[in-house]
Amino acid sequence: MKSRIKNVHLIRTFIPVGTGGPIPPLEMLYVASQLRRDFGDTLHLRLTDTGVGSLSEDDIRDEWREFAPDLVILYALSWEAGLVHALAAAVKELHPDTTVVVFGQLATFSSQYLCEDPHIDFVVVGEPELTVAQLVGALREQCEDLSGINGLAYRIHGAVTTTAPREYPDNIDAFEIIPEMWDAIDIRRYAQYENWNGAIKEDFYIPILTQRGCPFKCTFCRETYGKKFHARSPEHVLAEIKFLHERYGAREFHIYDPVFNYDQDRAKRICQLIIDAGLPISLAFPHGVRADIMTEELLTLMRRAGTYKLVYGIESASRRLQKAFRKNLNLEQVREIIRVTADKGIITGGYFMLGHLSETAGEIEETIRFAVTSDLDVASFFKATDYDDVNKIYASKFKDNLDDTDIFAGIRDIAYYAVNRSQAAVDAAELNRLVLSAQRRFYFHPRRIWRGFGRYPSKRKYIKNLLTAAGLILQGYIVQSLAADTTAKKPAAEAVAHSHA
Repeated sequence: MKSRIKNVHLIRTFIPVGTGGPIPPLEMLYVASQLRRDFGDTLHLRLTDTGVGSLSEDDIRDEWREFAPDLVILYALSWEAGLVHALAAAVKELHPDTTVVVFGQLATFSSQYLCEDPHIDFVVVGEPELTVAQLVGALREQCEDLSGINGLAYRIHGAVTTTAPREYPDNIDAFEIIPEMWDAIDIRRYAQYENWNGAIKEDFYIPILTQRGCPFKCTFCRETYGKKFHARSPEHVLAEIKFLHERYGAREFHIYDPVFNYDQDRAKRICQLIIDAGLPISLAFPHGVRADIMTEELLTLMRRAGTYKLVYGIESASRRLQKAFRKNLNLEQVREIIRVTADKGIITGGYFMLGHLSETAGEIEETIRFAVTSDLDVASFFKATDYDDVNKIYASKFKDNLDDTDIFAGIRDIAYYAVNRSQAAVDAAELNRLVLSAQRRFYFHPRRIWRGFGRYPSKRKYIKNLLTAAGLILQGYIVQSLAADTTAKKPAAEAVAHSHA
C-alpha cells in the first residue's frame, strides 16, 4: 500500500533581523527541483517565502486550509527557530497527520533539539536534495527502516537517532534548479527589498550558487554544506546564466558562493566563458570572497566579466583574534588587495565582526581604524555571532517548554545586529556604541562619500542609501542617548543591576 503523500508545501521561514529583506531562496528551489525530477507530477508542489509580503503565521494557516499539505518542508536559518516551531505546531493543529521536515542551517547545527519537538518529524542534516528526495520516496512506500537514508535525524520510540552523514559529491551539476521552480517565485519582486549587496545596478537581480562548502578552518563559521569544496562546472554555470538572462531578461547576478575564488582556475574559466559569450550582464559577490588568495589576474577577468562589486571577509584587524579564530589573514596583504580591487573600478566592500569572545575595546578600535583608513567603499560592522549559543539556549531552556517566547527571542539575538548581546570584554551597550561609531566614522568620511558618488552606477540609489544610513545612525544615537538617560535616572543599585543584565 502506497503513502498518501501528494501535496507538498515548501516554506522559507524568513525573519527580518536587520541584514536586509528576503532573497530568492536558492536552497528551497534546489530541493523542489530534486523532488520534481524524482517524482514528476505525482507531487503537487507549492513554494512560499514568508519574507515576500511579510506573511504571518495566520497567512500560512490560510494557505494550509486551502492546500491541505501532506508534507511541509521548512527551510530555516538558526535565528528563525521560533517561527519554525510555531509553524510546525500550527500545521499539526490543522492537519495532525501532516509530516513536517526541517532543513537548512538551523537543522544542520541543531538537529538534536529540533527532533525533541513532537511537531517536527524529520530533520535533514547537511546537503538536503538527496536526503529529502529519498525520505519522500521512503514515506510514499511506507518504509519503516530509514537508517539507509544518510543525513537524517528523527525519533524512534522517543529517542533521537541520526543516520550516517551524507557525503558531499565532487561535482554538483546534477543539483540543477529547473525552469518550473524559477517560475514558481516572483523573481522581480525580490528587488523591492534590501539585500546583502545594497544598491543594485540593474532593475532586479538573480542570485546563483556556483559552489558549496568552504575548506578553511575559521572557528566562527558554520557552513551548512561542510568543509569540502564541491562545485559546478564552469560550463554549467554559464548555461544557467544564459538561461536566466534569456528567460527573464536578467542582467544582474549575485554570486552567493562560500568561497568563489578558492579554485582559481575554475573561477577564471567561469569569467572567461562569460566574456567570450558577450553577455551584457553585471556581477556582484555579496557573500564575501577570500582576500588572501585573490590575485590581480582573477580580478581583471572578474571585472571584464561584468563584476561591479565584491566584498572581502576580513572580520578583525587584531592579529591575536585572526590567529584565535583561525582566519589567519595577513592584514597588510589584505589592505593591498583592497587597493588593487578598488583601482580596477570595482566597488569594494569588507565584512567585519565586532565583539568576539574576550575582544577588548582597543582591539575593536584597531578593526574600525583599519576599515576607515583602507580603500574600502563599503563596510559592514556585524556583531560577532557564536552559533553554538543556539544549542546552549536550547539545552538550558527549551526542553518541555516549547511555548516560551523568551527562549526564541534569545536565539534570535544571535543575529548579526542583535542589540542585547556581547561576548567581548565590553558590555552590550558599549559594543552598540562602538558599532555606531564605526558606521559614522566610515561612511561620513568626505573622501569616501565623494568616491562612492562617482563609482556607484546609480547616483539616485547611492544618495538614497547614504541618507538612509545617516538616518539610521542618527536614530541609533538618539535611542542610545535616551537609554543612557533613563539608566542615569534610576537608583544606583538598579542601574548597576541593569548594566550587568
